Amino acid sequence: MSPPGFERVELVGDRVRLRPARPTDAADAYRLVSDEEVLSRLLWEGPADEAEMSDVFRRWQAGLETGEDYNLAIDRTDNPGLIGCIGSRLREHPLQANVGYWLGAPYWNRGYMTEAIRLICHFSFEYLGVVRAHAGVFVGNVGSRRALEKNGFSLDGTLRSDVIKRGEWRDEWFLSLLRSEWEGNRERFLPRQEDIVVMRSGE
Repeated sequence: MSPPGFERVELVGDRVRLRPARPTDAADAYRLVSDEEVLSRLLWEGPADEAEMSDVFRRWQAGLETGEDYNLAIDRTDNPGLIGCIGSRLREHPLQANVGYWLGAPYWNRGYMTEAIRLICHFSFEYLGVVRAHAGVFVGNVGSRRALEKNGFSLDGTLRSDVIKRGEWRDEWFLSLLRSEWEGNRERFLPRQEDIVVMRSGE
């Protein structure tokens, strides 16, 4: 069974809201993700300019509708405007969600990413039917690892020389959350509000 596409996705927590990224978010996103403090923690080297960022968001919109990928913008609930992005990618296996994310440096250490991960896990297990959510984190990125662990992710191990970053092989921590673990504590992952509309067949 193919992963579903979505007409609307909005998940609201106490601190953040997840919603589709729009081309009009490109200026904020480019400014935040181009920060070396952010890029050094990502496999991605970021967009070349705002126009490329806008193109990325157009592809994300299409992927959300077709079920190819599920990438969303992160807003603060008290002040709308993109502060980061998070996604659930099922390309490698339709029942395993590879969770990837970034957050602008001015918003670190405030609980925003911890809640964004919580919301994307709810979406992945509840609406995509995955059996496992997993994430890779560069060894040494303690803040990112803690955000995952606060959501019940467990460290499965260290993947040595797993990815190349700027010509250098990097080790990654591999963390995962199983469906049974989510089901045992699913109330914790519930958003305050959600507006999810699956694409109708034939659209």
